[in-house]
Amino acid sequence: MAQPSEPIHPRAVDPISGKAVLALIPAYNEAARISAVIEATRAHLPVLVVDDGSTDATARLAEDAGAVVLRQVPNQGKGAALRAGFRWALERGYDAVIMLDADGQHDPTEIPTFLHTYAAHESDLVIGQRDFSQMPFPRNISNRLGTWLFSWALGQHAPDNQSGYRLLSRRMLEATLESREHGFEFEVEMIVTCVLLGYRLDWVPIRTIYAGEGSHIRPLPHLRHFLRVTAATRRRVQAARREGASAARRWPLWAIPALLVPVAALIAVAVITNRPDDDLPPPLPEMRFPSPPPVTFVPPTPLPTATPLPSLVGRPAPEHTLTLLDGGTLRIGAADGEILLLNFWATWCVPCEAEMPLLQQVYESYRDEGVRVVAVTDPNAGQTEQDIRDFLARLDLSLPVALETDTAFFAQWNVAQIPMTYIIDGEGIIRVQHIGELHDDDVEAYLEQVRP
Repeated sequence: MAQPSEPIHPRAVDPISGKAVLALIPAYNEAARISAVIEATRAHLPVLVVDDGSTDATARLAEDAGAVVLRQVPNQGKGAALRAGFRWALERGYDAVIMLDADGQHDPTEIPTFLHTYAAHESDLVIGQRDFSQMPFPRNISNRLGTWLFSWALGQHAPDNQSGYRLLSRRMLEATLESREHGFEFEVEMIVTCVLLGYRLDWVPIRTIYAGEGSHIRPLPHLRHFLRVTAATRRRVQAARREGASAARRWPLWAIPALLVPVAALIAVAVITNRPDDDLPPPLPEMRFPSPPPVTFVPPTPLPTATPLPSLVGRPAPEHTLTLLDGGTLRIGAADGEILLLNFWATWCVPCEAEMPLLQQVYESYRDEGVRVVAVTDPNAGQTEQDIRDFLARLDLSLPVALETDTAFFAQWNVAQIPMTYIIDGEGIIRVQHIGELHDDDVEAYLEQVRP
């Protein structure tokens, strides 16, 4: 079972802002550059890396460089990785988070610029503004057009809506947690949320680093998603105006036909830059930044990256007797006519915590209809029995929880990552294997599939 690395991680106060600020770096297959980025960032702030299901050595190298690492398996996208990091920071009392990319395109030496602006204006969202003139063609054109179009939708000028170098205050972090957007859409939606809530939005100039590399973005899908999020932005802003919740400047009606020009230009740029994977340039060489002075973190022992194992769907459930937290027992694998939802989880697992209220709801709603729920966890895997009891009390959970320390049991169920959920029918046959966080629609569909 994978678990987070969590070395001694003091929540030190940043001397510039006088607040506890964390650097958050989402990463996916960035083994070539992650170490240099972390070392340069740690010269200013403690670092949390959310490894989004990397298949290379990103997580291990991040730990070796002194970062705390959360492993998110399988890959769930940048938006989910950022939200996992936001939750981690909020739970540990941080006042703000600076998010930057792992590929070296954000210079960590510019972190003080964000901190000074945050301290001076009590900003809720500070965004690094790139110089589009320093970008290669046609990216410079597409960014200018996209800025014009998004500013129209927002009702105020937003000079760089897709820059990923940002600082978020604590209340801004909380405001983003309900979003389900992924990738750059999450970052664009962040601006809309800030404006509609009346929070303070500031911009700071940053370096534009490309080193001559081509874009790995798929232009046509990217354009489609950008137009979708822009349209959604316009609808939200107009709805807020109708409710009197926004004082954003209205754009004149004559500007609406003019939108055809940037949209058409964006489509043209996307078509021009659309090319097969074989034409993409080789990866960037490792980025080099000045060596920072030593800090007081203790690097943890690296853990192997989990690899998904074959599905068990269609096979008889292995027979086993679980010991429940309340002292009772539960026999699984027997054909007793009842459906069993078997969930594997841990207290330190962010998506596990997110799905627990749903599991509690399923337990309460279906326990009288022949559907049982049991959540299985290992008290020796980065947690203690008291941690588990405290977790259940904090979330007000009463569903059955089983403690299991036998690694052979987890191996039988192919538990290489969590959360993982199985649904076993009344004949003792495994009918569903779900990897990752469960949602309402998943449970309804699965139970409809399994129930007679």
